[in-house]
Amino acid sequence: MNVVVIKMKYKISDLSKLASISTRTLRHYDQIGLLTSKRDRETRYRFYDDVDIDMLQQILLLKAMDIKLSDIKKIIDNINPETRITLLSEHLLNLLQKKDQINILISTIKKTIQTLKGEITMSPKEKFIGLKDEMINLNDALYQDEVKEKWGDDAYQKSNQHFKNMNEEQFNHFNQLNDEIINSLVLIKETNDLSLAKKVATLHKEWITLAWGFYQRDIHFNVVDMYINDERFKKYYDKHGNGLAQILRDAVYQYI
Repeated sequence: MNVVVIKMKYKISDLSKLASISTRTLRHYDQIGLLTSKRDRETRYRFYDDVDIDMLQQILLLKAMDIKLSDIKKIIDNINPETRITLLSEHLLNLLQKKDQINILISTIKKTIQTLKGEITMSPKEKFIGLKDEMINLNDALYQDEVKEKWGDDAYQKSNQHFKNMNEEQFNHFNQLNDEIINSLVLIKETNDLSLAKKVATLHKEWITLAWGFYQRDIHFNVVDMYINDERFKKYYDKHGNGLAQILRDAVYQYI
């Protein structure tokens, strides 16, 4: 018995709806040679087939891994199926870890809401479950590349591991130091009491040392320079008052 295989043809609008991406994106992929459409000999309309469906899935999976389109093309053109399986397996593991972290945070938030309603009482330890990992993930997403570029992968990994190994008391103290630094910066701005600048510099040195597990003066200076040169860092302090990042940078330079 012969099996007839029907080859499907998808117009650009069909594929756009199927993959939930815009036709403009598909045309861009076509232009850069990432996903090239075919042309019907009779109608001259462009179309995609089942092979292109599989290819687009691979492109979108790799894109979800924050891989650049130029690098995606190199991967698709050069790696074999076994390597692709390894790559996707590693990504799956990362996603499962994130899923576990999100579930932990969801549980913490639900319990916090119940506590605020007076339905349950959370222990001090329960209040911070998941928060440290969330802070690490956020810092990775925002600053990982810059940190590795400036101070190397080894320094980054050691600092990250040290932070993960913080016990509850250290983590609470870390957050308390951060709050005290910001409150002191606000006071300096409001009162112009420069005697507080030395306190801020000392607190920030302690905060940096606790976060990294080590201290280097030149790295400390580079960090506070980033507070005024990088809008992401600057915004963290200046959202509490314009100029706070500059006050912190100047205090560290003067007293450390």
